[in-house]
Amino acid sequence: MPQVPLSPATPTPKANPSQHRWHLANQFCDLDVFATGAAMHHVRFHLPNGKTVSPLAEASWHETPLDNVAPHIQNIGGEWPCVPFGTTGHDRHHHGYGSDRAWQLIDIDTSSLRLGIDYPTGHVVKRLERTIRLAPDRPEIECGLYIYVNEDCALPIGLHPIFRLPQEEGAFDIAPGAHGQVMTAPQDIAPRDSLLGAHEVISDSGQARRKDGQSSNIWRQTAQLGEEIIAIFDSHGKMSLNYAQEGFRANLCWDARDFPHCLIWIANPGLRAISPAPHFQGIGIEPVNSYFDRNDMTPAGMAKAGVALVAGQAWSCHYRLSCEAVENTNS
Repeated sequence: MPQVPLSPATPTPKANPSQHRWHLANQFCDLDVFATGAAMHHVRFHLPNGKTVSPLAEASWHETPLDNVAPHIQNIGGEWPCVPFGTTGHDRHHHGYGSDRAWQLIDIDTSSLRLGIDYPTGHVVKRLERTIRLAPDRPEIECGLYIYVNEDCALPIGLHPIFRLPQEEGAFDIAPGAHGQVMTAPQDIAPRDSLLGAHEVISDSGQARRKDGQSSNIWRQTAQLGEEIIAIFDSHGKMSLNYAQEGFRANLCWDARDFPHCLIWIANPGLRAISPAPHFQGIGIEPVNSYFDRNDMTPAGMAKAGVALVAGQAWSCHYRLSCEAVENTNS
């Protein structure tokens, strides 16, 4: 096991509170937490076999301010919570006010912290709190999200980790776990650079029809696609990403009662339509309680998605991100 120095868990000094960062570390993991979005970044897992691996994608332009982009696009990559998720009438911010504003530190030590943010007066959401804790005995991060609302409501809620997407053949595949129907985005939501047909049902084996009449397997040929949005309905709460050439597997686990579906955002590259720096590659594996990222488009006959929230009662969820070593079968 490599020896990892335990850096003091104090904020990086910045004049602007939105630029504050905190560092957490133990012998199994180290990461940064940005005040904006309470987002985890620069996550590194230190595996028992001596390898250090980084499963999450990071944009190349974090330190170069972009014009006319939302803060969560400026900081795109890593992982953060979205309340409400996507585009809704409750919030002018795509993925919610908390995605684009600085959170405040509540409590911290070397391997865990708690952050909070108050939403604006008049918003249906009153306050969010988020915990991040490094497991003391294994390469795993344990996260918690707590939502307080001003009135009873149902809101789409989601998590937004973005993993790296290797381009080499055989370097990457997805093990989606048990799930129901898988479908590409409707035409009104599909990115302009999508290579897949709109509103197509994907086969049980992962075969998806492309616009050019060919097909690709979304689990094994992900890097052959463009910018795609795919929904996995009735997911059972676990997705694994295999980085075969690097010898590790990343696992994301959550409670399917909180997030019954999972959205996949393939950015290969992504953000061309909204960012002046479009060369961002990654794959979002996003547990959600929503219909894609536009709940107003829920089709007739499908139960309206969203988490039932009650004023005066905190709603909470917990989820885990971990890495494990696997044999490199390509070596």
